[in-house]
Amino acid sequence: MELKDIKEVLTFAAFRPEADNPRFAWPSRFPKKKSVIVNVSRGHCSWAMVGKNGNIDDVGEADGEFADVAASMGDIWRSNTEDGWVGISLNNRFIISLEHNLSRKKGWQEELRQSPKSILGAKYDRSKRFALHHNPETSASLMMACDDSLIKSIEEAMKANNLRPARICSGLFAMTTNFLNRVASDNSLKSQDIIVVTWLDNSLCVLRQKNGQWQDLRCRSGLPSNDDHAVRQMLTPFIEGAEASTKVFLMEDKTGGGFTNSYLPLFGNLNVTDVTEEHNLWKILSKN
Repeated sequence: MELKDIKEVLTFAAFRPEADNPRFAWPSRFPKKKSVIVNVSRGHCSWAMVGKNGNIDDVGEADGEFADVAASMGDIWRSNTEDGWVGISLNNRFIISLEHNLSRKKGWQEELRQSPKSILGAKYDRSKRFALHHNPETSASLMMACDDSLIKSIEEAMKANNLRPARICSGLFAMTTNFLNRVASDNSLKSQDIIVVTWLDNSLCVLRQKNGQWQDLRCRSGLPSNDDHAVRQMLTPFIEGAEASTKVFLMEDKTGGGFTNSYLPLFGNLNVTDVTEEHNLWKILSKN
């Protein structure tokens, strides 16, 4: 047994979850440790340095594909982590869809990772990796499917730069499900007619909930910059189907983001509440 292993037993570190164990929240895997989270978009990357206290210490961004950005930023990212573990948010080549009657058998989370076909049935595609978020009161689920080839290319680029993936997820999916959890726990909201709009660096998800039912959802990832036509096409059915009492909740990855400035007028007289917080994406990923 090495000295490092003995120290870990004495400090109880040996009994903490592994850094890449997705069953545990980020703070449990990196207690009082520095970490880095990177969001990978279409031709663009952004990142946050998370301090030992869990606060966002610094943020940055750069144009370019992940492999190129990782080559130039790898040393800096690694110096701000414990042993090179980095969290990855994928913001391209994925889709979020609304599904019904997917399996919720005991241990489904682990089963989804080990044998996704047993949970997804006919929805399974061997070229994808999946994540699910179930409506706790109905048979509806949100299903995120991401290209497996993209994930493998990210993993290879990280390995080439002495980095290790602590978690690979979809930031937009995390933002959407985080807010839906807030709705589900709020008795004054969960039975109302609401439209949830989440936006992350040219990726958009729109969902309508009425009387606790998820009725419709549309999602596009990696939209071309300033693609107003595609955004309008996605929003129009929700806006046209809204009633005077419908409430719209908007969440972006950061305050003062591009969606509010460009598309807020499309909602006309509807009641729109912006629930975006400063460093919103980084806070959600570093606390869950």
